[in-house]
Amino acid sequence: MTSPRAYVPGEAVLVVALKRRGAIVERRGRAYRVAVGGLTITCRDDELQRVVVPARGRTPQTVVPPRRPTRTGTTDTAGGAARQTPVPGRTSAPRTKGEDATSSIDLHGFTTLEVREALLTHLDAAIRAGHAVVEVVHGIGTGKVRATVLAELQRLPVVREIRRHPTNRGVTLVFL
Repeated sequence: MTSPRAYVPGEAVLVVALKRRGAIVERRGRAYRVAVGGLTITCRDDELQRVVVPARGRTPQTVVPPRRPTRTGTTDTAGGAARQTPVPGRTSAPRTKGEDATSSIDLHGFTTLEVREALLTHLDAAIRAGHAVVEVVHGIGTGKVRATVLAELQRLPVVREIRRHPTNRGVTLVFL
């Protein structure tokens, strides 16, 4: 039996964490491969929302599916605010944007062929975790790894800005 939340390849969706539209590429159980710009990321079904394609001349609308019960509980604090508490059996903590929204990947020792896959995999994870900045440590060396990193980053529409690290020539800062 197909869940009412199941998405089909080619369907337009909103990736909630990115606040960007994409298209379903493939389904793998509760996980989906979603094309967002030039990047394909993996998302769970609860991280996506349907996008209704409107009639000509209207703006797209996002359909918010009914909420399913989560496996985290809420506990009221003294000030009346609720805080999330983990429930036994949960495999990972809820994702939140932390104060330190920086991620880092070290590409020392990678060949230029390995750099692309490692960089895209890390960016996928960083985006899903809500990181605003990614530090890419490519080293100085001959400059081939750095050139490969810059070429890949310039192709991706999710990258807002690319800067050299202010004090380390072997690091590039990527703003998502």
